[in-house]
Amino acid sequence: MGDQVDGEAATVSEIPHRLTRLQRAMVKTMGNAVSTAALSQVTREVEMSSVIKDRETRSPRPSINTYIMAAVASRLGSHPMLNGRLEGREVMVPDQVNLGIAVSVAEGLVVPIVRGADRLSFTALGEALAVAAGKARDNELTFDDIEGGTFTVSNLGMFGIDGGFAIPPPPQGAILLVGRVRERFVPDDKGEPMLGSLCWFGLTFDHRFIDGSTASALLLDIDAALGDAALLTDNIGSPG
Repeated sequence: MGDQVDGEAATVSEIPHRLTRLQRAMVKTMGNAVSTAALSQVTREVEMSSVIKDRETRSPRPSINTYIMAAVASRLGSHPMLNGRLEGREVMVPDQVNLGIAVSVAEGLVVPIVRGADRLSFTALGEALAVAAGKARDNELTFDDIEGGTFTVSNLGMFGIDGGFAIPPPPQGAILLVGRVRERFVPDDKGEPMLGSLCWFGLTFDHRFIDGSTASALLLDIDAALGDAALLTDNIGSPG
């Protein structure tokens, strides 16, 4: 029995909200992703203490997201399937990393692309990410700014999110979701408690052509890269 008012069944009024152009595009894109891909996920907690220490030594101070993007861009080349897309019976793998960065705007979520992210220095990558995010928030993105991505990173840490299940935007085969950095006591090499800065990384991938071990290997490499932030910032974009 529903609620009643003065002996009569209460009615529920509904107010329609028309989807924006961006939201309509998301309905179509994400619907295609779920209906065609066989999505799976692997997760890992990543120690971020090296990143936090390194950024304290730099002026201007880079964002934690820049370190994460640098780690992804520098390691994807060793895991080409995760940078590829499935076309029929072939996986097309570009010779560079066109890194998508998920940006929250008033109408929803947009993913501008930083092309050739693996070929940029750490400073240049940070600048490119800032330009892309700024254009997204100012509603200045063009078609070329959002097309051609090969891998996407969605960092929800600023919203206090620990983890989740992201869906890669087609035709990309994978997406990395990053949660907030949280301080916790963890055992050191001798089993003694020490304060660590841990962050949840969840890699969603299309299991039709990417297996769990391949996805796990990328997360392991990203963990290693972020574990030595000074080395990461010196080497990204370097030839060879």
